[in-house]
Formats: sequence, C-alpha cells, structure tokens
Amino acid sequence: MDADVFWKKVKMKLSELGKNQEWLCDNAGIVLSTLRNKIHISRMPTLEETLKILKVFKMTMEEFIAYPDVPSKDVINLPVYEQALSAGKGQEFNDYAEVKDWVALPKTLNSISENMSASYVRGDSMEPTLYDSDIVLYDRFGYDGTDGIYVINYRSAAFVKRLQRDKDFVRIISDNKKYAEMTERDESQDFQVIGRVRYVVHKVQG
Repeated sequence: MDADVFWKKVKMKLSELGKNQEWLCDNAGIVLSTLRNKIHISRMPTLEETLKILKVFKMTMEEFIAYPDVPSKDVINLPVYEQALSAGKGQEFNDYAEVKDWVALPKTLNSISENMSASYVRGDSMEPTLYDSDIVLYDRFGYDGTDGIYVINYRSAAFVKRLQRDKDFVRIISDNKKYAEMTERDESQDFQVIGRVRYVVHKVQG
C-alpha cells in the first residue's frame, strides 16, 4: 500500500466516523503538524504511528488493508469475516476471524451499524433462500420473538436458520427440505440466538 492510498483510507474512515484529523491526533498521541505534513508530501507514517492510528480506529492491519479506498457519501462499510455460518466451531466468531471483504450498508442504518455483522453462508441447507457463498448481514440484538431468518449458536456451532415460534417451543428450520427440522423450548447453553438477518448479498446462480 502506498502513502496516497493509506491516507485516503484514513480520511474515509474519519469521514465515516464523523471525526477530523485533530480528533485522530488527540486520541493517537500524534502531533497534528506531523500528520498533516506526511499527508501533504505523501509519506507513509512510521510503524508506531500506523499502529496508533489503527488502535484509534479499532481495526487490525488486515482490516485496514481490506478497507475499500473508493469514497462514498451514502454508505458505511461492514467487514465480511472468513468464518462461515453453518460451518463454524465454538463461539460465533473467534477473535482471530479474518476479514476477507467489505460490504456497503446504507447510512440510514448508521444508528445500528455498530451492532451489525456480516459473514459468508456455506452449504445448501437454506436453499432456495440462501445459497453457498452468499453474504448475510445480520444484527446482534438476539431473538425478537418474531418468525424470520436468524444467526444462531446451536450446540457450539454457528448456523443461519429460519426460526418459528410455536406454542411451547421454537422450530429451527432449514429451508432445504432434505434437512430435518430441530426444536428447542427456549434459549439455553446449547441454543443462543445472535441476531436477525437483515440483508443478503446473493451470488448469481447459473
């Protein structure tokens, strides 16, 4: 990554956060004139300065490298994690889950953007609604009690499934009829609802 691209990404991230260079320098402990000079002459920051900037942005180096450098006034960018739903082990996302891509959300969702996540779908259990390699964008508000497609942690694995509330239990449904339905009476150590799927980025089929 050259200096022009680096500083363009810094400016875009500041714009997304609604902050300015003064705020960045105050929080990173960098002299404002030093930052502005390096931007002006297109010089990369030192490694120490880079790590300070990324710490303020709460981003890893991998996330920053994957962050798009094409500006837009109308979208916010959401990282897409490598760990795929319906194929994960343990908790929903491990701390080392790798960012593989970014997807854009309308800024009208800015009020909940910090509670939104995105991940790939793997497998065919939700066809024809969701296909392998689709990207689902979901909130982290848990189960709202209504029927819909949710991301769940079921018996120590992450899944995306349709949930339907029955009188005495919750039905966990795969839209692909070759997969058996499961049921749970309520959330428990073996069954936690992470949040509802809000949007899907479909891979073109055929």
